[in-house]
Amino acid sequence: MALRSAYSPTLNGGPTVLLWGDAAGLNALSDFLRKMLVASGAMTLSDFCEPADGRTITVRMRANRRDTGMRLNHEDLEWTLRPQVADDFAELVGALAASGKSGHQYLTCGVTDEITVMISHGEYPESLRP
Repeated sequence: MALRSAYSPTLNGGPTVLLWGDAAGLNALSDFLRKMLVASGAMTLSDFCEPADGRTITVRMRANRRDTGMRLNHEDLEWTLRPQVADDFAELVGALAASGKSGHQYLTCGVTDEITVMISHGEYPESLRP
């Protein structure tokens, strides 16, 4: 299955991007976040993440905290992260994958108006359409 993604305006009471899948998918996300630390430009999750809702997620690094977080960008999504936050998120996602247990982790930058990112392992079926 790897990893799937979908945006919901009302999941868990507010706008949320759900990323769900197996340990291999979570490890791919963790590795991707670490690669972003040295990336020169924006990259998408499309190599290892299938958007269940058709929305591409683009990730880019930013030096300061302002304008970080997950945001709607026209019909797609843009996730802007500071390097330290990307590294912290990679640790959290990797730990969830390594646990071997069902569970989830919220990834937020702590800024206003950002969309919550929820990473889930073993909690949702592949066929989910949030």
